[in-house]
This record gives sequence, C-alpha cells and structure tokens, in this order.
Amino acid sequence: MGKVRARTEKEFAARKQEILTAAREQLMAMDYESITLATIAEKTSISRSSMYHYYDRKESVFVDLIIREYREWGEQMKPLLERRCSREQFCRTLTDILWGHETLLKLLSLHLPIRNHGYDDSILRYFAEETLPFQNTIKEVVAFQFPDAGRKERNLFLIQFSVYCHSLYETKYLSLNQTDTMWEMPFPDVIPPAEEICYDGLMKLSAGLISEE
Repeated sequence: MGKVRARTEKEFAARKQEILTAAREQLMAMDYESITLATIAEKTSISRSSMYHYYDRKESVFVDLIIREYREWGEQMKPLLERRCSREQFCRTLTDILWGHETLLKLLSLHLPIRNHGYDDSILRYFAEETLPFQNTIKEVVAFQFPDAGRKERNLFLIQFSVYCHSLYETKYLSLNQTDTMWEMPFPDVIPPAEEICYDGLMKLSAGLISEE
C-alpha cells in the first residue's frame, strides 16, 4: 500500500505528529545540518512529495518540535503551582525535568531561531506566540515558589535560567562522551556527575530569590 495524504483534520494532526517524531529521532542520531524534509519523510508513512502539504521547509518542522517540547515541559512544571517546596526541592525538581528533556536540551543548544537564517520573522512570531503559555507558567511557578522575591529578582532568575538551559546539552554529554578521558587527567576528584552540575548551577541561580535576613 502506497503512502497517502491525510483526508481529515484528525489525520492531518496525526501526520504532523508523526513528522515531528521522525524529526526528533533524526535530530538525536545525526547533525541538524544533514536533516532535510526528504530524510524525515523516509522515516514516516508520508511520501516525499506530500511532505510539503504539512511543512514547506525543515525550519518549520523544528520550530513545531521545539514548541511540542515546551508544552510538555510546561505541563510537568504545573505541579509546582500546587504546593510550595524548599529551594533545594525546587532545584532538584527542575533538574529532573530538564534531564528528562534530552531533545529540548539539544534543540536549545543549537540556538536555531537566532543563528539560522531560515528562521524568518513569521516563524519567530509564531514561535513566540505558541511558547507564551510556557513562559507564563514558569513565571507563575517562580512567583508562587518565591513569594518574597521582588519582580527584579524573579525576572533576573528567569533570564539567567533561560541562558543556562541553552548550555545544558553540552554539560550532559560531557559525562557521556568524555568522562573516561577526563578521569585520566590529574584532577578526577573534582568532576561531579553532570546532573549534579546542573543542580548546583540552579542552586546558584536561585540564590538571588531568597531574601537575606
């Protein structure tokens, strides 16, 4: 049976999710620059020519993939709006959530909308609109968990947190690809697990949210 185009809105949405899943798998297995609509189509039930019915370019696929990852991340953050926890628990929860989003960490490390000329103003506006719910969620979480922090301190934390997240993929893969080499060097005792590096970094970033008595 040949590959066919979706005929209903439900089928259309399902095919787009299939495309995003295929793009995710390729992103984790190869360089972003080597991925094309054609290589993505090969991993789906959609013909190469029909791909343009869903996406007109690779950049649009990856923007939707980033948005999907942000939506999942936002849903996982919502329990932090139900009860307050210690700063240590807050940072540990953030670490666990981030460490479970390997795809998002790699996408953030690529800085796609900023560095790639294929991401024009229309895509950037769409991206900003679709990720606004996540931005609102994390703002609400920080305000709820740190009610005594001022707006300036909360905004500074959010900016620093965003920048920090863009560097975590390299930190995570330092432990996977370079650990053996690092341990052969003369300072092995000072290399903690990458996940602990992430947690420690979040503790430092969030220190400004705690008022000094």
